[in-house]
Amino acid sequence: MHSTDFANQLDQRLVKIQHFTPQVAVRSQSLGIDYRYGDTDLPFHATSVGKLITTALVMQQVEAGRIALATPIAELLPASEIDGLFADDAAAEVTIEQLLTHTSGCNDFYEGRTKSGPRFVAELKRDLDREWSPAELVAFTRDRQQPVGRPGERFRYSDTGFVLLGRALETVTGELFGELVHHRVFAPLGMGRSFLPFRTQPASGTDEIAPLSIAGIDIGTRRAITCDWGGGGIAGTLDDFLQLMAGMRNGKLISAESWAMLREPRHRFRPGLWYGAGTMTVRFEGLVPWARNWPRLVGHLGSSAAHLWHDPVHDAEIAINFGSSKAVSRSFRTLYEVVGLLRQL
Repeated sequence: MHSTDFANQLDQRLVKIQHFTPQVAVRSQSLGIDYRYGDTDLPFHATSVGKLITTALVMQQVEAGRIALATPIAELLPASEIDGLFADDAAAEVTIEQLLTHTSGCNDFYEGRTKSGPRFVAELKRDLDREWSPAELVAFTRDRQQPVGRPGERFRYSDTGFVLLGRALETVTGELFGELVHHRVFAPLGMGRSFLPFRTQPASGTDEIAPLSIAGIDIGTRRAITCDWGGGGIAGTLDDFLQLMAGMRNGKLISAESWAMLREPRHRFRPGLWYGAGTMTVRFEGLVPWARNWPRLVGHLGSSAAHLWHDPVHDAEIAINFGSSKAVSRSFRTLYEVVGLLRQL
């Protein structure tokens, strides 16, 4: 198969998809592939794919010597922000690395169970025009949820933990999180169409984004979208996200040593997905048993069926967006089709 065959076959498969309007980009210089499908100029909200940006910002500060992975979060944030989030008042034991690896014991405001009242998504439905501050997101966990374990005791995915990392970055640098993202990630990588919806503006173009549906709620144009902050409140185009993945691994954002540490799998997130530190790894054999010799992709997944991966075997960057939490399974089938075609080249 040649690169033109790759494009033709992927086009044929994507055009058959019903009910969703995918955006897909695949780039591999070594294989001569530079493929795009869908509205390439329209930014999309990438939900938890944005955790890669928060992670890169943290590692920049680690590399600069301003913090360490072992630095306790209690040294960076006041007690008023972290009290009540951790088991047995163990906030003094929680480190930056534990927040990156989701082992701090902090619950997850977005999907975690509540000890009283409705879950967070129900709160979103009540007022889609509410703008959520980082303090309100953390307060939801403090007031409505319980810790899931002592620091280092278990893995439990936590958006709340990444909000704390965003706040720690603001404290260490003296800059607002949105400023850090633009100045230290978007600008160096030329991500001119990327921004934080309802919080910042892109360097070029408008702040319109692709439709976004979470749990059946259309929030793409509503202020409720601000519920994602340090945990992934980023929008950008396909090309911008390809630049982000390239920047994570080519030394433009963080060192090769940092990238190697971040991508090392530590905990199983769900079948076929493992978590490192701010990164995920796809193990296809966990999804389909006959894919034992397939590449292991590194990057991140978002709840809106947004994907950003690097395929190390084919040196390919892959960005996918379906814009709906109901399309996650369909998006993984698309990812499987993309890598399957790469394997035929």
